[in-house]
Amino acid sequence: MPSYPNRCQHIKVNGTQCGSPALRRNRFCYFHKRYHDEQVALHLDQVTNDRAKTDQRRRRIMIDLPVLEDANSIQVSLMQIMRLLITGELNGKTAGLLLYALQTASSNLQRTRFEPDMHDVILDPRAVNQTPLDMPVWEDEEFEEEEEEYVEDSDDDDEEEDEEEKKPEPPAKRPMARMGDCCVITADGRKLFEGFPTAVLERTIAQLNGKSG
Repeated sequence: MPSYPNRCQHIKVNGTQCGSPALRRNRFCYFHKRYHDEQVALHLDQVTNDRAKTDQRRRRIMIDLPVLEDANSIQVSLMQIMRLLITGELNGKTAGLLLYALQTASSNLQRTRFEPDMHDVILDPRAVNQTPLDMPVWEDEEFEEEEEEYVEDSDDDDEEEDEEEKKPEPPAKRPMARMGDCCVITADGRKLFEGFPTAVLERTIAQLNGKSG
């Protein structure tokens, strides 16, 4: 089974995770990394402006709009703007501009594709100059090297086991003596100890065959 690249860790407003592969050595895909970087920059600018305007004691309105990537995110943004309008924290002109932008985003939903084919997503922006025309950006084989090495090692082990199984077993050791009719018969057919008690004959056979009596 191929080891695919890590999945983007961006979570949408409906709780589902982005289905695109993440950039190399990063938690997000190319699209969502840009969004999160912009969010960080915006928050830093807001903190800087707040510190510069402490003397004015003016309250800043915080609107944390999600990524407008589906109908759920547009609906959530619409609810935020309505809440700010009702509470008087947002003026009508700004709200009108935001609502117009949401209307445009809603009409564009049927033409957008935020989760393209997995193999068309850039994993390393520094290597885009190596991307061929009309071909996938990356192939599954790029993530199968370790598995192939492991399979080769396991094949070698199987071959060694097969060779060990093919080795002939050593022939069974022929007994030096066996019990005859009231006697001991040796491997060359001679009869010994004729007329002796059975216990004596059995002990003699065991000694001749190298067993303990």
